[in-house]
Amino acid sequence: MITSLYVKNIALIEELRLELAGGLNILSGETGAGKSIIIDSLNFVLGDRADRSLIRHGTSSACVQVVFTDDDKPEIAALMEEFGIERDENIIVRRVMQDNGRGEARVNNVPVTLQQLRRLVVMLVDVHSQHEHQNLLNEANHLGILDKYIGNSGTLISEYSAHYEKYREILREIETFGDETTRLRRADTLEYQLAEIEKVSPTEGEEEELAVKRDKFRNAEKILNALNAAATLLDSDDGTGALSAVQSAVRELNSIERYDPAYTGIAERLDGAKIELRDIADELQNELSAAEYDPREARVVEERLEELKKIKRKYGDFAEMARFVEAAEKELEEIRNSGERLAELNAHKEKESAATVLWARKLHDSRAKAAKKFSSAIADNLKELGMKSARFEAIVETGSSDEEILSACTARGADSVRFMISPNLGEPLKPLAKIASGGEMSRFMLGLKNITADLEDIDTLVFDEIDTGISGAIAKVVACKLYDIARTRQVIAITHLPQLASMADNHYLISKREEGDKTLTHVTRLDAETELKELMRLQGSAENSAVGRENAVELKNWANSYKNA
Repeated sequence: MITSLYVKNIALIEELRLELAGGLNILSGETGAGKSIIIDSLNFVLGDRADRSLIRHGTSSACVQVVFTDDDKPEIAALMEEFGIERDENIIVRRVMQDNGRGEARVNNVPVTLQQLRRLVVMLVDVHSQHEHQNLLNEANHLGILDKYIGNSGTLISEYSAHYEKYREILREIETFGDETTRLRRADTLEYQLAEIEKVSPTEGEEEELAVKRDKFRNAEKILNALNAAATLLDSDDGTGALSAVQSAVRELNSIERYDPAYTGIAERLDGAKIELRDIADELQNELSAAEYDPREARVVEERLEELKKIKRKYGDFAEMARFVEAAEKELEEIRNSGERLAELNAHKEKESAATVLWARKLHDSRAKAAKKFSSAIADNLKELGMKSARFEAIVETGSSDEEILSACTARGADSVRFMISPNLGEPLKPLAKIASGGEMSRFMLGLKNITADLEDIDTLVFDEIDTGISGAIAKVVACKLYDIARTRQVIAITHLPQLASMADNHYLISKREEGDKTLTHVTRLDAETELKELMRLQGSAENSAVGRENAVELKNWANSYKNA
């Protein structure tokens, strides 16, 4: 439910805050006072295209904010979670537009796209005006409206959906196999690729090990020179190596050890170092013996590395190649067994297609039966609304053969639904879009809403000039119908008719007045006395007319009597 609407710098509105309540909220006022601006502002904040011409003259930006009570509906909660919006007691939708074309939308202060905004608000409020009946006129929406009337969420639709989805899954899997020629080509390709990898048979870490070997071969001369130099520095034949020097140092220290025990310790440490140096010298000699360059082995390493690089360029590193081999072997096995699998899938397809058609027919029969009841209810409402000779029919069509039905199947069945109407006696049934009269369309919409409002689970309905083309006694019927909808939800309606205005639970007067060099729109909530004055104005009575006041009181008493009944 909308609790408040805040508008700033829209057309004649400088700043306006409208506090709303449940039940039937009526907005009335002189032509040109700004009633349409209220609806334009509401449509803007609910995701309509930004019209910069609405920005009040002399300002650079406009803002509209609407506050909804959060009623904890699971689908709304799920959508807000998807958008990353925190829950609160209220859902605050705010939208700004600037004269440079920029703008933004926020929900609970979280920026959202217009698409996200529209997905959310469509579950919160439903706006109808005499110029905006696209939802009703579009035949693509008629099936959904009929299903809401039926309450098609039970066994029929769930059984149909289960078989239809299974049928679609089978078709998708069959499509993955392609034709036999394609499968044979694919098998040949996979076999060639697997054989190519098997021929090389790379092992994990092999390329790295070979790269080390290759580097040693390429730097063999440098390595041999370094090893030889290091070995010579440690132990040369002429006695100038490190080992000879250490041995000489040990002898010198031994010659003076009787003078100080510390010299003995140093000599022992040097002796230990001599042993370590001898081991290193021996190891260097071993490395020298092993470091002989073999051109044949170097060539083998180079060739193997090139082989590994080629296979790697085609199939990736070792881990990627292993995954490829696993997937290729699995796919090849599937292709080899495809004949058997396809036979199995085709058998399942026949079974699920038959089941899909069966439940589509049952769904059609249910809709066709309900359509008669639905059509009768709409026709009764139209008669009550003054269209006594009107005929209405919800036509439910489907294919005649199993093949036609199956080809027409969607997630919602195989039916097409069209709403047809003949507003006047002697006229043939026509699509709703062919209705020329705005009044007829408004009455049809009101009749439909009296039937479907409870099924749509939307807390707020907005009607802009639902009274178009009606007057007199029919206006009273429309007022009663409008109130019937408002008994269980919030309804906001703009009207010129005193009959509708008299039914208000909350009545707001929209007016404009000149203030300095500006003309501004204001909204005032009426009390019992000022409401009577507004009813008199709507009836065309003079402000001080006793008869006019009496008529207004009588009209209000009639409305209260209907409500109390």
